[in-house]
Amino acid sequence: MAPNFSRRQLVALRWLALAISTLLLTGCSQLLQLRDDIREGKSAYTWVRGSVESPTCLNCPTILVALGDTSGKRVLSYRVYEKPSDFVLPIPIEAAHLLAFNDLNGDFEYQPEEPAVWHDLAREAGNTPGRELIRLTMRQPSSAIPASLDLGNLFELRGTHPGLIEMQLGTETTLDAPLFDADLAGLGMWQPVHFMKSGHAGIYFLEAYTPHKTPVLFIHGIGGSPRDFATMINSLDRQKFQPWLLYYPSGLELTATSSGMLGLLSALHLRYQFDELHLVAHSMGGLVSRGYLSACERLQNCRYLRSFTSISSPFGGDPAAQEGVERSPIVMPVWKSLSPASRFLKNLFARPLPHGVPHHMVFGYHNTSRVRAESSDGTIRLNSQLRPEAQLQATSLFGFDEDHTSILDNPELHARIGRILHHPIGNPQD
Repeated sequence: MAPNFSRRQLVALRWLALAISTLLLTGCSQLLQLRDDIREGKSAYTWVRGSVESPTCLNCPTILVALGDTSGKRVLSYRVYEKPSDFVLPIPIEAAHLLAFNDLNGDFEYQPEEPAVWHDLAREAGNTPGRELIRLTMRQPSSAIPASLDLGNLFELRGTHPGLIEMQLGTETTLDAPLFDADLAGLGMWQPVHFMKSGHAGIYFLEAYTPHKTPVLFIHGIGGSPRDFATMINSLDRQKFQPWLLYYPSGLELTATSSGMLGLLSALHLRYQFDELHLVAHSMGGLVSRGYLSACERLQNCRYLRSFTSISSPFGGDPAAQEGVERSPIVMPVWKSLSPASRFLKNLFARPLPHGVPHHMVFGYHNTSRVRAESSDGTIRLNSQLRPEAQLQATSLFGFDEDHTSILDNPELHARIGRILHHPIGNPQD
């Protein structure tokens, strides 16, 4: 059962979960739900990691599939990569096999003439899948693929395979759908594994995909939902742009969330072959996006990216997250990422942005907090929003006399983002 918060309470909890004394949280049912969710995640899921290469097709789209059988009737998870590369894939613990193949025709189906490789996951005593570093080399043809294998169309699997980690890929919805209500947004923070198992996570569309319109992906913050961008989306030029919505379990560590964002966009790019994409992120969504951009630069992928706009993002983390890690009897995984000394934050700006992708940095400075005296937007400290490394990489920097949530409704910000979308490289003040 998801915690029942009003919208105002949920907005407060997005950061009160970090800022209020852990002593006040110790007896909360939300912490007990978080504990059970973490235990379920550890017992039901693991990670496989390694690399896949294709000597005959160095830059071909690659799909990695985790299976529970050799027939293809139990597809448990899959991820799309723009080309053969390193991989980290979450899988159910019962996964027994991996299949990697070059999807040469982009149909999300495996054909015997496509380069492929089959791998049986280790099952020796004491060896849990995920502990081994897997090296996969695709061959054409591959004689190791079971003759009985019939995956069907992976893009259309949702709801058809028991145990499948379902991620939404272009499901059409509306911003007032119950899916984005406060209780489900809170579920993603306090019970992230349950949120994913329930099939809520993924990228949603507000209209059918239209090739001549440029996608703009909106990425919410901790405890939030795409509904936070309602007024901003209403101001979008819908003749030229189409809004896409990332909805993710915000209680997860950010490395996993950024990796998932990369997989989702790779799958949508293989399906629709769009040429351009803009990112607009609020609060912690800016960290998720920056982690994704680092992966794009490292892999030399995501050539479709045109701009990244972050709004009130805690690029320097929050000291209260470290307090939660140190003092709470149950630690929300995302707190580990938000701690100022975390590995995630230390490495966040270690790589440059992908070539030609400008970062337009927006911050707020209206402090409405009664408990925070330092410069902030009432929720995020100004020195975190204005982390020097982020400023050095930014193309533009602009502040608003708004608090952490009111900034999203500011008409001047909407106009500024409109200018960025039409002219991403230029000065948005022009």
